[in-house]
Amino acid sequence: MNFEDFFNDCYASAKNNTNKNEGCNDIPGGFQDLNPELFTILGTIVGDVMAGNMPFNVQNAVGNWLELVGQIILVYNAQQQYFQAGPGRYYNINNKNINNPFCQTNSNSSSSNNNNYGDEIDKLKEIINSLVYEVEEIKKQVKNIKNY
Repeated sequence: MNFEDFFNDCYASAKNNTNKNEGCNDIPGGFQDLNPELFTILGTIVGDVMAGNMPFNVQNAVGNWLELVGQIILVYNAQQQYFQAGPGRYYNINNKNINNPFCQTNSNSSSSNNNNYGDEIDKLKEIINSLVYEVEEIKKQVKNIKNY
C-alpha cells in the first residue's frame, strides 16, 4: 500500500463507515492496515514540518499539548482494558504466559504436572509398601531356616 492508496482508503472508509458491526470495524480513516514503519515515518515528517515552522516556545507548548493528548488516549485505553479484563492477577511465577494462547507451557500445564507428580508419588509409595512386605516375608523365611 503506497501513500496515495492509504489516504484514498482513509477517505473511503471514513465516508462509508456505518458501524453496523461495532467493534469489528476499524476507526474511520483506519490505522489497522497501515504499515507500522510508514506510521512512524508519517509522524516524523509531520513533527519535522511543524517544528521547522514554529518558534521554540511554541514548539514546546504544542509538544506538551500533544503529549497530553497522547497521555489521555493511553489512560482511556488502560481503563478500557481494565473494564474488559478485570483487575488481573498479582505477581506469581505460576502466572507466566497464562493468557498467551501461543505458549504451550503455562500454569495450567504446570498444575497438571503437579497432578502427574502426585500420581507418581502414589505409585512409588505402593512399590515401597510392596518391597517392605517382601522384605518382611524374607525375614520370616530366614528366621524359619535358622530355627531348623
